[in-house]
Amino acid sequence: MLDHQSPLVNEKIPSLTEANSIIYGEGMKVKTIDDIAREAGVSKATVSRVLSHPELVCPHTQQRVQNIIDKYSYCPNHLAQGLAGTPTKTIGVVIDELSNFFFIEVAEGIDRILSAYQYSMLLCSSKWIEEEETRLVQSLIASRVDGVLLASIKPQSKSMELLAQANIPFVVLNCIPHDPSISFVCCDNKKGGHLAALHINQNKRDQIILITGFAHQTIEDRLEGFFDTIEEKEGLIHYTQVETQEDGYDLVPTLIREQHIAEKKTFLFVTNDNVAIGIINALTKLHIPIPEQVAVIGYDNIRVSAISRVPLTTISQSITESGEIAATNLLKLITTREATHTLIEPFLVQRESG
Repeated sequence: MLDHQSPLVNEKIPSLTEANSIIYGEGMKVKTIDDIAREAGVSKATVSRVLSHPELVCPHTQQRVQNIIDKYSYCPNHLAQGLAGTPTKTIGVVIDELSNFFFIEVAEGIDRILSAYQYSMLLCSSKWIEEEETRLVQSLIASRVDGVLLASIKPQSKSMELLAQANIPFVVLNCIPHDPSISFVCCDNKKGGHLAALHINQNKRDQIILITGFAHQTIEDRLEGFFDTIEEKEGLIHYTQVETQEDGYDLVPTLIREQHIAEKKTFLFVTNDNVAIGIINALTKLHIPIPEQVAVIGYDNIRVSAISRVPLTTISQSITESGEIAATNLLKLITTREATHTLIEPFLVQRESG
């Protein structure tokens, strides 16, 4: 949850010069942005660019200015900068679910890029609740973030409208917005579903069971690609709203009772690795052979899928790299205001589960 700062009461608002002089240098003299610029032999604007957008400054000048910044441990006052309308070096990140390894790895990729450019990250979760997503975006706008990375629940949402109205640069993650002017980074989920179906077509079983979780555009696209490609459409079984690793674990007795997976050779396509790992854990505990009796293919290629009890065959969407691309595109958007559309190419990772 983002904290709101109380209004300043009977306090002097610092000028721009004062705002940038909060760290002491030699002899306890406060160093200002003017001091840094003077010693480096550059303008205040160049120092500001080194602090906010170092990619815009030639490497030689950037290093000279950075050496002086490091010499005095100079740090700008971001609160005063925010009041003055200058960059706060803070990016808001709204994901759907903190307990989902997919989003943890996306956030890791984002942080890798933002840290390299000395940005801070405000990370929060909508918990798949649209109203919560809107509230969080409103809070980020009030906190004067420089930009937002938004894993939107829907391809058209109030939160996107609010960000556009506030003129705050943002990139949508894991979703393709209806508005073509909005930047996004998303896996080509139709192709991912197609790849999963191709794999199942090549490894035929007595029955195919499809298992999906949260209703979302990404799942709809995976299903479209899957149904367009799968050869055995007759008798295909579909379980919905299986959303967590625990849900996957708990589903197995139902599959044994209702679909007789302990007797009928079965292929499970699970559109979420977390759920697939829960299913594998339960099958292993019940001594149902994987993949001889039940084969499992997941989706995402989260890191732990490679070290689950039976390493999971899955569709990879290069999760950490997606976060890196999204953060890089947002930093460019802050500077250029030019929208980017990035579709991540999925690929099959063959392991022991199917």
